[in-house]
Amino acid sequence: MADPVGKYVEDILWVRDRLKHMDGMCNPVMGVGDWDDAACVEFKGKLLISSDGPYAKRLVLKSALVHAATDVVVKGGRPLFALDCLIGGKPEVEEMLESLVEQADYLKLPLIGGNTLYEDVEPRCSLTVVGELLLDEPIRDSTAVKDDVIALLGEPIWGGRGERLEKAKLLFDAWYAALDKVRFNSAKDVTKGGLKAVVHEMQSKSGLKFELDDVPYPMTRNLDNFIVTLPEFEYVSLEKVCSDRVCRLTRAGRVL
Repeated sequence: MADPVGKYVEDILWVRDRLKHMDGMCNPVMGVGDWDDAACVEFKGKLLISSDGPYAKRLVLKSALVHAATDVVVKGGRPLFALDCLIGGKPEVEEMLESLVEQADYLKLPLIGGNTLYEDVEPRCSLTVVGELLLDEPIRDSTAVKDDVIALLGEPIWGGRGERLEKAKLLFDAWYAALDKVRFNSAKDVTKGGLKAVVHEMQSKSGLKFELDDVPYPMTRNLDNFIVTLPEFEYVSLEKVCSDRVCRLTRAGRVL
């Protein structure tokens, strides 16, 4: 039987050492440096919280933290910090954590808590992202309005890790600029099941028909960009924002 002190305490102290610099990004009351049973952050206002995964190692090494953060960003929130749970053999856990650290540092989204377990299983990672709501109300995926323009904001977040991080930052920067100037009726990130699944869900929730044009992307592949619906005059404003931010905007159809 493995020594519990070694397995559950001593053998994971390297995780603390690798992550403790992230406390400086959000100054938690209790964070990685404390290496305690929970994290504590002082905050006032409305929180957006999303848990995602378990991600396969392949996606963790590319953009799992980006993928998890989009759920908070697209609702009108700014991610504050994230929690990670890692499982697998030690070499796989180390590799996944290194990728997450690179993503967290680039996005300025600190990992300040979580759990690490060495087991002889397929390596996986689950992530929880906590953010502050920047609007009075979150932008729901169920509130499209008849005659809304359907648009895709940002290009697909594909490619290697560095390329994905650059595309995500461009998308996020354009999105925050748009939140100040554009009123969206509904929005959702295009993830599991691609456009086919996401559009089906938005139609079902809103009770309206989404008529799509010939979009230049596969219908069932994760894009990780945003699908939005908004009035025609707001779309004109969004075009201006995206032009200024050099962010791709694709007119994709109309709500009937």
